[in-house]
Amino acid sequence: MLRRLMILAAVAALAFSSCAIRTNAQGLPPVQKPFEPKVPQGTGACSIDRPCTEVAPLIISSALGASPLESNLRELTDVIGGRVTGTAANDKAVEWAVEAFRRAGVDEVHTEKFTVPVSWAEGRTHLDVIAPEAFPVHLVSIGWSPATPAGGITANLVDGGMGEEADFARLGDTANGAILLIHTNTLKTWDDLMNEYYYEPAIIDRAVKAGAAAILWMSTRPYMLLYRHNLSVTGELERLPQAVVAREDAMRLARFIAAGQPVKVRLDMPNKIGGPAESENVVAEIRGSAKPDEFVLLGAHLDSWELGTGALDDGCNAAMVIDAARAIRASGSVPKRSIRFVLFSGEEQGMLGSWAYTEAHRTELDKMDAAIIFDSGDGRVTGYSLGGRKDIAAALTQALEPLSTFGPFENTDDADLGSDNFDFLLEGVPTLASNQEPDDYMMNYHAASDTFDKVDFAQLKHNEAVAAVTTYAVADLPEKLGPRQNREQIEELLEDTGLKKEMQAAGVWPLWVDGRRGRQPEAGDASGQ
Repeated sequence: MLRRLMILAAVAALAFSSCAIRTNAQGLPPVQKPFEPKVPQGTGACSIDRPCTEVAPLIISSALGASPLESNLRELTDVIGGRVTGTAANDKAVEWAVEAFRRAGVDEVHTEKFTVPVSWAEGRTHLDVIAPEAFPVHLVSIGWSPATPAGGITANLVDGGMGEEADFARLGDTANGAILLIHTNTLKTWDDLMNEYYYEPAIIDRAVKAGAAAILWMSTRPYMLLYRHNLSVTGELERLPQAVVAREDAMRLARFIAAGQPVKVRLDMPNKIGGPAESENVVAEIRGSAKPDEFVLLGAHLDSWELGTGALDDGCNAAMVIDAARAIRASGSVPKRSIRFVLFSGEEQGMLGSWAYTEAHRTELDKMDAAIIFDSGDGRVTGYSLGGRKDIAAALTQALEPLSTFGPFENTDDADLGSDNFDFLLEGVPTLASNQEPDDYMMNYHAASDTFDKVDFAQLKHNEAVAAVTTYAVADLPEKLGPRQNREQIEELLEDTGLKKEMQAAGVWPLWVDGRRGRQPEAGDASGQ
């Protein structure tokens, strides 16, 4: 997802179903027993008393040198390909990750299951232009869109403009039973990409109220480039059948309507909708030397959309996290605290894997020092988003000192609900989400063009050095990066950062209020009401 999906700041205002993510009592795995290291710490190649300033150059040298990073990512993308949560391809990616972590030399690796409420796969999406002139139209289903009825939907296509209130007022009753064509601006900036998520929920609301049968979204990318998003943050189906139409084809359809020539189409999206499905997170660990029960987490997401092969979002960072484990192990040193390396599944459907992880490991979170998440392609790391935690800024600056030649770093204190840092933030754990330059991430985001050849491996190795040293340094600080916040403090943070409004817009706020997501209320605690 985008820069931890800063874009998801405005995702769909969908109500949460109680079956969306199962609690421990409903099928989440129990908290794992503490890892047992393969070799005794402090013996053999492990030197546990060296300061991070001495270890960092060794980690950097290993990260920048010869490594299996490129071959690992090629296997994940070219061989396995796109990895939609709950599919066989995602299962193969889990197997790939387990084996790659083993080769990296971690102390332990295992998988942890969780349940996705709805399984989904695209059928043969097709649009027939019945009148006034037949021509081929290129389109793909929105992720987790419901299927059309058998035989498809035959209806008038009406031009909904940008989907604003005035556009629906202009359409009046003609929107009832029709398929809407919604225009978009061409993607050029981060704000443009954010707007793909920011405006669509309200447009869907209007379409539902108007009685529309389906929505066709004009692609924001030129040159017939197609991509796939979904707006649900709970893994539930969308409310209407929806598809993305190639920009050039959408404009052609709009020109017919503008010329006064009624357009009639048949939309057939026989998407394959199934019941709950199991998915898995992959969890590896290097055991700490002095405080092994405390830990820092370095993570990325393993799942991807499947039009491309998920190289920039987020395969390059999944492979990078594995190689960061190798580089840390190759240093021959062990930090004071343990490091957990986690590859989450279900991120594209609402951060489902990281949500499940926090549920399953809630009793350990007091001993969790930080969650460090990479989810922004291979662009240069410019610093970290602190998730509203200004109190951790000084300690992070200290931790980043061994990386001075990679900076300068500018850390920000913004917070959003866009990637796998979100549920850790709601649990009060300090979070560091990578801020990165966009490079070619935006145009290829979720698109058919998100493939192995787009990855800049020299830059990815630099990012690995930053990620690995940051993680080691935070795990080796004399004191924790910052305390775990209580529910009242989290509530204040949500208000101060504007995250509360984002959660309300996304339909997530009720889950916080009643304790289904985030740190549990204490007895008699009225916060969140």
